[in-house]
Amino acid sequence: MRHLVLTHLHRDHTGGLPDFPGARVHVHPAEYRAVTDPADPHHRHSLDRFLPAHRAHGPLLTPAVADGSAEWFGFPGVARVAGLADEVLLVPLPGHSAGHAGVAVRDGAGRWLLHAGDAYMYHGEIERTPPSAHPAFAPVQQGAQTDAEAVRATRDRLRALRRDHGDRVTVFSAHDPWEWARLTTPTPLPAPAHPGD
Repeated sequence: MRHLVLTHLHRDHTGGLPDFPGARVHVHPAEYRAVTDPADPHHRHSLDRFLPAHRAHGPLLTPAVADGSAEWFGFPGVARVAGLADEVLLVPLPGHSAGHAGVAVRDGAGRWLLHAGDAYMYHGEIERTPPSAHPAFAPVQQGAQTDAEAVRATRDRLRALRRDHGDRVTVFSAHDPWEWARLTTPTPLPAPAHPGD
């Protein structure tokens, strides 16, 4: 494993880093600054959530390359992951951490898959109007976020992305077991029109 692309550096996303000591760990530049620059306003908060045991081996943290003019479906501040294909992007989804970003990957058919990380944890937050949070996940989200208003704005943008571009982008959060099951369960083949077909 030579490259790992992370949405952010909280403990539930970094636990496996010591298993891949030689891999480059790509994060959005804002997340990189928050954990490496003591002058960053979120430095202490970021280091508190990036456990010492997960960084003791000296992970090869690598900021993705941001292009100030780069947008992805209207999301500004997109960064490209150096050393990987142009079809892997870090899309800023602010609020959960200082530099929280979704990982967007384009498949061979031209569709995008966006792992939204912790921008939401329950599909009702982006699929329902009004949004519906899960009572077990809401306290976790509130306890970890750096900016509650940015979290709400990010969810609004994800709802709009899903509504306006759902034919081209699939958005998911790996924290949502129901959404994950829906995305990973094979679609059954239709029954044959004639018995014996």
